[in-house]
Amino acid sequence: MTLPPDTRLLLIDDHQIYLDGLSLTLSKLAQGIILDHAHSASEAEELVRRHTFDLILLDLQLPDSSGLALLQKLRSIDPVVPIAILTASNSASDLDAALQLGAAGFISKTADGKVLLEAATRLLFGETVIISAENQPLDRVSSARELGVTPRQLEILDLLAEGLPNKVICSRLTLSEDTVKTHLKALFSTLGCHNRTECVNSARRLGLLSSL
Repeated sequence: MTLPPDTRLLLIDDHQIYLDGLSLTLSKLAQGIILDHAHSASEAEELVRRHTFDLILLDLQLPDSSGLALLQKLRSIDPVVPIAILTASNSASDLDAALQLGAAGFISKTADGKVLLEAATRLLFGETVIISAENQPLDRVSSARELGVTPRQLEILDLLAEGLPNKVICSRLTLSEDTVKTHLKALFSTLGCHNRTECVNSARRLGLLSSL
């Protein structure tokens, strides 16, 4: 995948040393790539109003705003540009909040240069990218705990992902149908879903499904 030479990125972080390193890495993305920096939310807003960017990488912690609040503002200024969170956080709730607000990615600052370059390229080509600390998937039990999903509900999610009907789930887990329905209702509420397909898609996005 080759990027055009006028590709333009905005990097938003208040730590200059990190920005310098990030710029050095991302300068290899394309010949003649333009990398703009913002150290605060106000700087970022001004730049997004003045220029059209192909990708924005945004830290969660800024001196004058939370990254999530800025994400909302930038999406209202330019609804098209993909915005990815680049953060030290490995929290499932932060990931969920960012994706709910329309983030195109959630990338740990522990990612190495090669992983960052691949992630940025994928984001520029329209993919959603999630890379957690040490480039490992978020631990699903920890993620579930943070989101308020119980171990039993994780089991139900796995069976739901297999496309099994309630009666089969009841049989597999030795539960009554009413109990399974109660768990499903709780899952729909927790994950903000209205049907089984949405529930499975949301669970997969959040790393709640078993990889087995």
